[in-house]
Amino acid sequence: MSTPGDGYGQGQQGYGQQGGYGQQPYGEPSYAGPGGQTPGWGQPSVPTKPRNGMGVAALIFGILALLTCWWLPVVGGLLGIVAIILGVVGRGRAKRLEANNKGMATTGLVLGIITLILNIILSILVFVAGVAFLNFGGGASVQQFQDCLSQASNQPNPAAVQQAVEQCGQQFNQQLPGTQPEGEGG
Repeated sequence: MSTPGDGYGQGQQGYGQQGGYGQQPYGEPSYAGPGGQTPGWGQPSVPTKPRNGMGVAALIFGILALLTCWWLPVVGGLLGIVAIILGVVGRGRAKRLEANNKGMATTGLVLGIITLILNIILSILVFVAGVAFLNFGGGASVQQFQDCLSQASNQPNPAAVQQAVEQCGQQFNQQLPGTQPEGEGG
């Protein structure tokens, strides 16, 4: 049986005494690293800030890619590729617990993929429309329009040039495949 004072200094702690190795003194904050472990010698005691730049950049590039793919397909495609790359890197950082914005990185990645798919579809549609235009006589109409414009530029004054250009436009519209001259049709 032990009494108060017995074994003083033999591992027992009294009020206000420092703890042993590995124990946190009362009232001091504990900084746990990844996995809940306290840092050891030579390790930083303050948790590092998450590196969220890649996820944010992926989201921004994904949005820009989606917005520009409609009117600047080449630029939209390039921005989509950048968004995909940044999204993959951002998701990797989130998986390694270096970042905490996996959702942003994923959204940027998905927007980049959607943009690339839209660019491929739009490119195919433009190509098919161009081939159809040329197959149905559109190439001859374009050549005649260019010839008309070169003759219009030889007019003596700007008003005559403008009038000749307007006439070229009207002739071109009438010659386009699938159009009918006014007054004809069913």
